[in-house]
Amino acid sequence: MRRLKQIAAIVEIIIPQITLEVIKEDPPDNRILECAVAGQADLIVSGNRHLLRLKSYEGIPIVRPIDFLRTLGVASK
Repeated sequence: MRRLKQIAAIVEIIIPQITLEVIKEDPPDNRILECAVAGQADLIVSGNRHLLRLKSYEGIPIVRPIDFLRTLGVASK
């Protein structure tokens, strides 16, 4: 819960003004990409297989939650 509060303190609400059609197999996944691009995200953390298959989009890396946690030194190997 503490980490969630830390994250909540630094998030920014983004309302994208763009529409993307990158992921044809599951169109709602494109909303994640739209938000990431509009918000100039540094990273997308997701367990979604369609997003992970991209590996990155517009220079924004897409990583699994466990890999993100490992970079923070939170998850055990």
